[in-house]
Amino acid sequence: MSRQLERSQLNKILQAQDIEKLALSQIVSLFEKEGTADFVPDGLCHVDPRDGQRIIYNSARARRPHDNQPLEPQRPSTERPCIICQGQTTGVIDMADLSEGFTFINKNLFPILSPSTASDSPPPPPATRAYGLHFLQWTSSLHDKDWHNMPAADRVVVMERLAALERKLVSEAWRGRRGFVSIVKNYGRLVGSSLSHGHQQIIFSNVRPRRFDDNLRFEKERGEHFAAYMLRQNPVELLVRDYGPAALLVPYFMRRPLDMMLLIKDTGKQYLHELDEAEIAAVAAGWHDAIRAILLLMPQMGRERAYNVVTHNGPGAGLYFEFLPYTQETGGIEHLGLFVCQESPQNAAERIRAVLACLD
Repeated sequence: MSRQLERSQLNKILQAQDIEKLALSQIVSLFEKEGTADFVPDGLCHVDPRDGQRIIYNSARARRPHDNQPLEPQRPSTERPCIICQGQTTGVIDMADLSEGFTFINKNLFPILSPSTASDSPPPPPATRAYGLHFLQWTSSLHDKDWHNMPAADRVVVMERLAALERKLVSEAWRGRRGFVSIVKNYGRLVGSSLSHGHQQIIFSNVRPRRFDDNLRFEKERGEHFAAYMLRQNPVELLVRDYGPAALLVPYFMRRPLDMMLLIKDTGKQYLHELDEAEIAAVAAGWHDAIRAILLLMPQMGRERAYNVVTHNGPGAGLYFEFLPYTQETGGIEHLGLFVCQESPQNAAERIRAVLACLD
């Protein structure tokens, strides 16, 4: 029998079924009542004066449980227990049925940021106080289901619930100001994922990630959103798939083999929740194709499966997603800002198109 979170277990931790029916103040209150005092972040943020990179400090996350370390060679068939399937997690504040099982959103037990911090005293200059909310969206209650192997209709439901959470977070002020919503996915121990049960991370924060500044600066300097620029400028031979409202492509400046971008063609839209049904379906299809191609091609390259997905939303971006597989290590020269890539964008695009054609 496949591992999964049973509905009876869900009911024990279900606090709300539709996050859109909760006020932001109610969501914050649920976070504060969760009982995670032992895992409260340091709540400090410093900025690298050279490039504006933000660094958030969080000592508690070093104690996160991990279930995706490689199995010992002598016990290759051992199946580790999944705390999510066992219901050993925080209260659920959104859920939706899928064709099999359900998708749900809850609070991160080891948050990057939280409403409270480890100290109430003012931060030492030049540090600033960092606070926020850290959510997890579990793609499916079934342990082995994720974007690469779920039915199309289920993928749309998951993307719709992700959009609903984004809408809630950007539409209401907290502590007198609007926050920033970051949506990412980490898959594999090499790129920051501590649990193997498929999930997305959503961080709502007073700290603006540097890439938000980069996208806004690009728009001011070029007079167009980055997504619009890429749709116009990227060579046609680097197109992987066209979904109508969105396009999946390999960027001409690919830093690592198999890097991809999914761009929304209506560049007047800046957030996931602004998309219509056809655009949501296109995004879900793009995630499906990019991820399943990565998962198939990485072992062929002798690489352990690991990738990140990064959502670029807000002013200056249009709306686009980056798929960043861990296909090549980062060396010292890359830390100086000079990347050496071991494959050409043209060859990568050809390989991705070929593997998707075989999978269809």
